[in-house]
Amino acid sequence: MLLRNYKSEYPEFLLKSTQWCAIMSFIILSPFSINDFIQGRYLLGALTGIVTILCIINALLCYRGNYNKEINLYLIAPIITLTIMKALNELGIMGSYWAYMGVLAFYFMLPDKLARIINFLFIGTILPIAWNVLEPQVALRFSAVLIGVSFFALLSMREIYKQHYVLKGQAVTDSLTGLYNRSILQGSLEHAIHQNHRSGTAMTLIMFDIDHFKQINDEFGHDMGDQVLKSLGDFLNNFFRASDMVFRVGGEEFLVLIYNTDRQQGGDVAEKLRRELEQLPLISERPVTVSIGVSSLTPEINWKEWIKRCDKNLYLAKSAGRNQVVLDATYTQAAWKCEVQQVDKRIYSRHEDKAIVDLL
Repeated sequence: MLLRNYKSEYPEFLLKSTQWCAIMSFIILSPFSINDFIQGRYLLGALTGIVTILCIINALLCYRGNYNKEINLYLIAPIITLTIMKALNELGIMGSYWAYMGVLAFYFMLPDKLARIINFLFIGTILPIAWNVLEPQVALRFSAVLIGVSFFALLSMREIYKQHYVLKGQAVTDSLTGLYNRSILQGSLEHAIHQNHRSGTAMTLIMFDIDHFKQINDEFGHDMGDQVLKSLGDFLNNFFRASDMVFRVGGEEFLVLIYNTDRQQGGDVAEKLRRELEQLPLISERPVTVSIGVSSLTPEINWKEWIKRCDKNLYLAKSAGRNQVVLDATYTQAAWKCEVQQVDKRIYSRHEDKAIVDLL
């Protein structure tokens, strides 16, 4: 479930593969475009020239880190198809060679699903023309090779995408719980702040840790402690919405970014979480409780201050006896900074052995 956001994004390698495919297409096609004009094949030369110009634009965009699906889908793919159709009609078997390059270009320049659709349409368009202009024996061989190249390109790219998402998941998730790790925490919070400033969408952080987790490890062993964390990760994956992001930020400490949720709603979610976790049979005949701090995003704070405020509320929940929820008070910016300075030493001393310190 946690990789849902990443699978909706374009993979990083698509930017590079598009860039180099565009560069190589420009290098290869430019001489043929010039030769077509010299030989009097003006329409074919113009189509090939348009492809080379679009390839230059595409390569420059990719070099600047901007993958443009629309250029590839609505301009380059149709013009490549028209160019190969024209080449096949005018040059016969010599023009058919470009069809293989077209198949590879689609898979290297378009997202996986779109590449398959465009390639299917391309083959459906090219094969009837091939059977019309080529000798039957040649058309049969051409059809078999074109379908074979398309099939092998499909299998290769599916495996590349599969491995990409596996590695992506390993990079951004905690291996024990399956939750997000800290590697994308800063970017996620900054994105949430940007969205809040742009559209006013309410954002809330919930930070909690397991009460007396060291005693659990000491009494039942570290294997049981790991099992508690794993079971908790499974529970959190099902408890929160698909739009929320759940992080394991320390040994037994977790943080949740909740979208479209204000302070009071965040408090209600936190209280429900506390109650359900207390009833969850993580350890036989022993309740496992959590202390929770809740902090809603306000316009004047950055992501670090937001975490500090939530961490401070978690500290207050533990100081007040654990197994409870502490929400933000009503802060002014000056009062918040003053109060943070007073509690920072206590908060950091409590966290000196925890990974969250590295973020603050």
